[in-house]
Amino acid sequence: MMNKDFLKEVFAEEKELFEMKEVRFINVPLFDELSVIKLWPMTKEDMQFMKYFPQKLPKGRVPDREYFFNILNTLYPLYVQEIIRHANEQRNSVSNDA
Repeated sequence: MMNKDFLKEVFAEEKELFEMKEVRFINVPLFDELSVIKLWPMTKEDMQFMKYFPQKLPKGRVPDREYFFNILNTLYPLYVQEIIRHANEQRNSVSNDA
C-alpha cells in the first residue's frame, strides 16, 4: 500500500498511518464474499477508514488484502468479526443443505 504518492499525503498530513503496535492484525479466510473487491466500494465512503488509504489508486486496482483487513480490523474489530462469522454461517448452512 505504501508508495511515494501516499507518503507525500502522509507528510502533508492529509493521510495517516498507524504505529505497528496499534495495528490489530488479522487473518481473514479467503472467501469470495470476503474479498477486497466486494468490500472496497462500501468502505470508500467512510472518512475515518479512508485516512489510511491513498487518495487515488490506479484504475481497476484495490488495496492490498492484508493491509485492507488489518486497517479495517484496527478501526472496526466488531464489524470484521461479524462479517467473518456471517460468511462462515452462510458456508456452513449451504454445506448442511447439501
